[in-house]
Amino acid sequence: MNVTSDDIKAVYEESNATQHYLSPNRKDNVKVYWEEAFSRFVFKQAILSIDTPAREKLRVLDVGAGIGDGYTLLSDLLAQEPSLDKCNLDYLGIDISPEMVETANNLYKNNTNVRFEQADIRKQIPESPFDLYLSCGVPYSHLTHEELETVLKILFERILKNQSPCAVVIDVLGRYSIEWQPHWSESRWNYNMSFFKSEGEAKPTLMSFYSHEHLEKIIRNAASEVNCPIKNLAFFDRSIVVGRHTSTGAFNRELPKYRNLVNSLLDPNQETDLNQLILRVESGDAPEYIIKFFHQFSGWWNTIIAEAAELLNESLEVNRVQLPANIESLDVLIKQNLANSVLTNDRQRIELAVAKRLQQLEQTCEPGYGVGHDLFGVVWLDTRNS
Repeated sequence: MNVTSDDIKAVYEESNATQHYLSPNRKDNVKVYWEEAFSRFVFKQAILSIDTPAREKLRVLDVGAGIGDGYTLLSDLLAQEPSLDKCNLDYLGIDISPEMVETANNLYKNNTNVRFEQADIRKQIPESPFDLYLSCGVPYSHLTHEELETVLKILFERILKNQSPCAVVIDVLGRYSIEWQPHWSESRWNYNMSFFKSEGEAKPTLMSFYSHEHLEKIIRNAASEVNCPIKNLAFFDRSIVVGRHTSTGAFNRELPKYRNLVNSLLDPNQETDLNQLILRVESGDAPEYIIKFFHQFSGWWNTIIAEAAELLNESLEVNRVQLPANIESLDVLIKQNLANSVLTNDRQRIELAVAKRLQQLEQTCEPGYGVGHDLFGVVWLDTRNS
């Protein structure tokens, strides 16, 4: 069943989505220090691999822009990244919700380089060329699988016509997130955006979920249909253990509240029960390589927890494994935290070091399989000689 424009707009209106995106409660520690940092990392990979000469302007089309999170993330990235700090951002955000567009235009009314327009990506794609076709906040998961292929086909056709190198970031819901392990056998089901409301139940809406194999097949089919050559393709998993629905328990009630626990690690005013952080992923209806990944990842995650517990004279029954080389030493991170005047005791320093190690694990050992809350697909195209 295809979803209409009115269906999507109704979901956002009934869910008070604009209020959710404006709420300061949305910006928890995981959001700020893990998720936004990882999104900037993905966007950086996308931008730096576009085959263009020295870049003075970055032209961006943000699909499903909401109230402008993508603009904020890109602005922060350009300010932080030495190779991009002289790059001027020219940003157009499109969204299906008139309320979102109005709010975004009001928020950024003093920024001459940013504008927002109402549009349904299935019907309207701006004709002018862009360097980066961005998406964040899983807008493409509102489409059916068939609609996504059609939209990408139209998008690739437009890129082919413009004959300029660019990158396309496709943000969707990962099919094999632990947040909805009971639904692993399905690729489209009624997803309840329960974190949009502080009270009551949000209206369920059909959403699409993707493994990297499924998303890659759709991308390649769409490009092949219009003879648009793909230069490169990569996938990235965000929020493997700390997705928002590990807090709500809306789809997997047996799951510990991992996001709450990691937020606690990052808060010097809280003491975290490390035993609750032990990761156990039930074998669900998923391919063998997904189960194998979770087995390996759980071993790494639990070893990090066990090493910290030992320093705190707590006993955790965990089979420890060799950690990847890119995970920093616990001792080194604790010593770094000694200079932080906010941290007044050893437990605070250890908990913050644990959070840093877990973040490194999530961000450097993600396989891009669709095992996180978000699956980013990044497509690099260069159609100048096509």
